[in-house]
Amino acid sequence: MDITSKAIEQQAAQEPAVRLGWREKLGYGAGDLASNLSWNLVGGFLLYYYTDVAHVPVAALGTLFLAARLLDAVVDPAIGILVDRTKSRWGKARPYLVFASVPFGVIGVLTFMVPDVGDGAKLVYAFVTYLTLGLLFSLVNVPYSSLLPMMTRDSHERMQMGGLRAIGSSVGSIIVTASTTPFVAWLGSGDEQRGWTLATIVYSVLSVAFFAVTFKTCKERYALPAESERIALGAALRTLWRNRPWVVTFVYGILNFVRLSMVLGVTVYFALAVLHAPWAISVLMPLVSGTMIVGGMVAAPYYRRFGKRRGNLQALAVGGVAWAAMYPTESHFPVFLGFYIVATFAVGLSMVSMFTMVADTVEFQQWRFGTRNEGLLSSGISFATKVGSAVGSAAVAYGLALADYHPGQEGGAALTAIRTMFYGLPLLLMVAQAVTMSLWNLDGRHEEMRSEIDGRAAGKGAE
Repeated sequence: MDITSKAIEQQAAQEPAVRLGWREKLGYGAGDLASNLSWNLVGGFLLYYYTDVAHVPVAALGTLFLAARLLDAVVDPAIGILVDRTKSRWGKARPYLVFASVPFGVIGVLTFMVPDVGDGAKLVYAFVTYLTLGLLFSLVNVPYSSLLPMMTRDSHERMQMGGLRAIGSSVGSIIVTASTTPFVAWLGSGDEQRGWTLATIVYSVLSVAFFAVTFKTCKERYALPAESERIALGAALRTLWRNRPWVVTFVYGILNFVRLSMVLGVTVYFALAVLHAPWAISVLMPLVSGTMIVGGMVAAPYYRRFGKRRGNLQALAVGGVAWAAMYPTESHFPVFLGFYIVATFAVGLSMVSMFTMVADTVEFQQWRFGTRNEGLLSSGISFATKVGSAVGSAAVAYGLALADYHPGQEGGAALTAIRTMFYGLPLLLMVAQAVTMSLWNLDGRHEEMRSEIDGRAAGKGAE
């Protein structure tokens, strides 16, 4: 064990337990509110904006989404290592919440300002802005995710903050999904492009402001500066892939975001072409996040009782049954909506735990390998977000292209493709999530790991 590892363990053992106040916990939750004001606008409406407003060729959009997201996803581990090696007066993670959020907001606006030029130039513009937005999202979100294990070692408090993070994410999503369609129409006054430009400016300003709140209220307590300077990149990556709980979390996160991205991307088309109810967009999409707010509130006691493995398997089982029940009740909207609420609540509850699973993998990393590498491990969530969003969004775009979808089209192959992407594929992904979660093996081991870490630190201190 090297000097850095000893120092980390000694700090953890010697520093007295700190109970976080609600100001700091709520401030942490504000970070995901900030992220989702911009990112859910992209996930929920960018494909529709490209096809029906900017008229970017639909056949190329699947490749655009897939290529851009996969390209910027590969930089996430590098950003994680950058966080681990950062030295500043504000700590390792917090500086990025301020200095990267402003360009993230600016590019968010430019993404929804595709110029009225030729198809080729539109594709180039869309690719560059979408790719840059993803890179900047990583530069903010990887540090934000790595902040949680730096703030507290208490697993219950981590779950509370994971719940508050999910609530912040959900509030941001509700604001965007419920208000964007009427907001764009009101701001545009008949000019839809103008409406999108003004709406994204408002969301971006709010996003930057909430990131500033997180920066101001949160404190890094359990991190040493430049921890990875003594750890070779190759060695850090090898320990990462030998960290089984992290691998489970990584795969689980990818599946979660593939499903979420696909559902959000296809819901607009589902409401228009299947339900013939444009108003349903502002009902169904906000409920994905609204039910997650409730999930965030009950997550801590729920997972304290059942553990992450059993709790998630139960939630996915309920969510899958309710999701399957939606198809035969499609023509009876109140019944359909009831099953939809149950399904999104259960699946959303399983998503809440993912944020704290990452913090658990940091503790396992320290126990098993003697290093923490919060930034590198936390980059897995951002990487999973990117890859999942890439695959989910690309699948919707490819499905529409294969069905020869055109704006305003109803019936035929397009209708079948939309139904398949709304019902069938999310169900398959829930099954895959359950299989992955069955491999989680950290439940009930937190006290054992912390006790051994502190015992090693005490022994080194006595020497």
